[in-house]
Amino acid sequence: MTVLVREAAQNSWDARLPDGAIEFRIDIRTLGDDAHAWRDLLLPQPPSGSNVNLDAALRPETVVLVVSDRNTRGLGGPLRAGERAHGEETPDFVQFLRNVGEPSDHRFGGGTYGFGKGIFYQLSNAGAILVDTHTATDGPAARRLMGAALGNSWYLGEQCFTGRHWWGLVAPDNIPDPILAGQADTICKALRLPGFDDGSSGTDIVVLAADLGSIGSESDTRDRTPEEAATFISSAILWNLWPKMVPDRHGRHMRFAVGVNGSYVPVPEPHTLDELAPFVEALEEIRAGNGAAFSRTVPPKHAGSFAMILTAASSASNRLLIEAAKPFDGPSHHVARMRVAELVVDYLAGSPHPDPHLAYAGVFKASEDADALFASAEPPTHDDWISKGLTGTARGVVVGARTFVQKQLDERLGLGYQSGGTGGQGLGQLSALLAGIVPARLSQTSDDGVTAGDFGHASETRGAGLHYGSGGGRDGGGGATLRRRGRPRLHGTPILLVHEGNPYLVAHVKVPAVDTKRVLSADVDVVLEGGGRESEPPIGAAVPQITLWQSADGFVTRGKIVTIPAGDESDWYVYATHVPDAVVRFRVNEVASDAG
Repeated sequence: MTVLVREAAQNSWDARLPDGAIEFRIDIRTLGDDAHAWRDLLLPQPPSGSNVNLDAALRPETVVLVVSDRNTRGLGGPLRAGERAHGEETPDFVQFLRNVGEPSDHRFGGGTYGFGKGIFYQLSNAGAILVDTHTATDGPAARRLMGAALGNSWYLGEQCFTGRHWWGLVAPDNIPDPILAGQADTICKALRLPGFDDGSSGTDIVVLAADLGSIGSESDTRDRTPEEAATFISSAILWNLWPKMVPDRHGRHMRFAVGVNGSYVPVPEPHTLDELAPFVEALEEIRAGNGAAFSRTVPPKHAGSFAMILTAASSASNRLLIEAAKPFDGPSHHVARMRVAELVVDYLAGSPHPDPHLAYAGVFKASEDADALFASAEPPTHDDWISKGLTGTARGVVVGARTFVQKQLDERLGLGYQSGGTGGQGLGQLSALLAGIVPARLSQTSDDGVTAGDFGHASETRGAGLHYGSGGGRDGGGGATLRRRGRPRLHGTPILLVHEGNPYLVAHVKVPAVDTKRVLSADVDVVLEGGGRESEPPIGAAVPQITLWQSADGFVTRGKIVTIPAGDESDWYVYATHVPDAVVRFRVNEVASDAG
């Protein structure tokens, strides 16, 4: 199921039109009374030796999976593999339905050799699919309908057949061609397929007798229901395709919906989900040019970019939508790797955050110059970068990228610090418990023009640095976390500023758009070695205090409480007094709103 989601979305993205969003839907349907229409169209079936058993597959209880995209160019080009594409035509129809293993002709596309289309046949218990497409070009061949199946090779007398089958209009040369135009529309209406009455372009691929997979333990398994399969597919879309839901600088993106028997539910936006929001932020950092560069001394000199976002380590989610297809267990300590097409290849695990209250999410994106080298490391399912078998520059780039990402993680988590001598070892162990260390010297300007000065190194008994913590329990555990759906969230890394000779810690808070006012409260605590909150500071030790909130346009509210008016997403800044030689954790909670 996950491979189907990935491969189908790659096909749709590679076929996108220049303007507008791609609409991508998956519908799980039971044939019911429509089974008669399907049987009339597709029976009699091929000889039994081919093992394409449509008679058994096309029953009222049969489940079909309909994968649809709109605002794509459809499967155009020549109808037969032996014909040449002319002008700006691309032979999409023959590449999908006739040919196998043809190299991709899409620069920076998600796919490479087209093997992924085999997943449609593999998920069919009959090995059969039906394809209805409407191309972005005019003419009677713009609408095309054709069936296909992959079975076993078989013999008719002394003649051997490959096991590949097609349904269509059989021409005098005994080659089936697609059904076109009005005839295709009439048949699709009889089969109750989505169709193209609105004139849009795109493709519907129907997986006949779909295998929805099973759930349960090894000793007690059962088939997924259509509703359970829809939840799993939605989860797989979120974890594998979330970058395509985030509009790029040209506004290009995909919108997803999953349904059962034609009743669709939109897949939620990834930035509204605690587990995915930090990955979205990391990608946006890279898109903005703020990522760390994977640089080399030989071409390609720039091979990729990396960004990482800290977040609270929430406990295991009880939301099936997140957990159903989650590719790793527990809080994130992973980096989403992707090529230029921004389709997730995999989640590379790093070391868990030294503070059990914190997690992190990273993104590594290949550069345009190195994209083809990373593509050469992918298996047909595009879900890994495998260096084995690579040579020369390709191997150097793929292996180097993994080393680069690990080094970036270790440096940011404080795990890479090494020094000769016993004292250095002690500091190295201490640094493994700290995150977001404040640099010894900062030169940053806040929105009100205050500029930071020079600060000495912090390396004494209470540690040094800044944490972002969760909003809720006194020690950062439990309660609301940094990333609740539609709730305010701490963004980026806190900074150290000097105003009128006094140092302040400043945290950036993003408040999502809301149609009612809300009241927020901020807190800041000293964090002890091991991650707990300091409840009893040493005698005479300074204790951090929230002093004020400031909006991006300069509105100031003194104290820890602020009222945010209704409106669009806004940026706020929380100021706290500076505590020398200490790690601190900011927490933000929503106290109340007009909506309750």
